[in-house]
Amino acid sequence: MINTDVFFKYIYNDLMTFGKEYSPRGMKIKEIEHYTYKLPPYYRFANFKSRKLNIDYIKKEFLWYLRGDLYDLSICEHAKIWKDIVVKDSFGQGYLNSNYGYYIFKTGAFDKVVYELKMDKDSRRASISILGSLPSHNFPEVKDVPCTYSLNFRIRRDHDGRDTLKMSVHMRSQDAVFGMGNDLPCFSFIHEMVYTYLKEHYPDLEMGLYYHTADSFHVYERHFGMLNQILQGDEFESIEVPRIHSVAECDFLRRLDAYRNAAIEIPEEYKFTKWLLGV
Repeated sequence: MINTDVFFKYIYNDLMTFGKEYSPRGMKIKEIEHYTYKLPPYYRFANFKSRKLNIDYIKKEFLWYLRGDLYDLSICEHAKIWKDIVVKDSFGQGYLNSNYGYYIFKTGAFDKVVYELKMDKDSRRASISILGSLPSHNFPEVKDVPCTYSLNFRIRRDHDGRDTLKMSVHMRSQDAVFGMGNDLPCFSFIHEMVYTYLKEHYPDLEMGLYYHTADSFHVYERHFGMLNQILQGDEFESIEVPRIHSVAECDFLRRLDAYRNAAIEIPEEYKFTKWLLGV
């Protein structure tokens, strides 16, 4: 198996080598337009020493997605950027459009994807739409406009003749440091959850590739040095995450919000849930 860091270095090298410099709103960036990268299953963390990946924050963001409540502003306690983009409704109540869990779980889209692929193994319709799903996404004065257009899931044969579940994520914009570092693990967990439900229906199914396309894939000037340091051989540390055990564990994860104020015992075999909650 190729070391995980090779994949991330390949992505960063493309950006630093082929990215064009310009300064939107006075902030210098390097950008590649319509950039696509792909990663093998479970390759989630760009955990280089200089990157200082915040695993605790990634866990909190995914838990926030699992709750799927646009009016849940608890994520603001863990990253300042969210405080600056809170949207106000007509009653003056704050919410965040970029809680992807709302579009994935609360609208029924996740279950539709699973049902679609159970009914038709060859389907091309197992998609979840995010950007444009709410009217406020189209208001120019709104600061929090989701970066992600959609997620698509497909069952396809790989070169070894195995059926694999592939996922494509399409974004209008992604920052290569904080954006990719946090988005990739969370979307990968969603990929694994869909796979877990389908594995029960298709016992021979395996996890497939993760494809990611960004119309604007970029890095800000303040991180140019970091990416150059990574490309020059910065130390990399793998992060091991337990696999999601079963459909029952997926169901448990999706009900976590209901258990928030209750004392509940997490089954021993739910090692991913224990990792996620830090227990």
